[in-house]
Amino acid sequence: MAKMDAQTKAMQEMHQKMVAAKTPEERSALMAEHTKAMQDGMTMMNGMSAGGMKSMKGDMPIHHQIMEKRMEMMSASMQMMMDRLPLAPPK
Repeated sequence: MAKMDAQTKAMQEMHQKMVAAKTPEERSALMAEHTKAMQDGMTMMNGMSAGGMKSMKGDMPIHHQIMEKRMEMMSASMQMMMDRLPLAPPK
């Protein structure tokens, strides 16, 4: 669980860096770090799939916690994908 919490925190921190970037150049400079954080998150989420938890049969509270953490990471991942989109010009 600690690894999941650390990964989620890292993804949230990366999100904050992207939000704080004021210029396209600043955003571009963060892209490699952003991509790495997303890849690490996806790797961890893939390891937490339901198929990977079969060895924990009967431990529903743990399954529930893991699924909650996985959902948090998915949400952070989706937010990071949105951060990668170019800023929409004001209308």
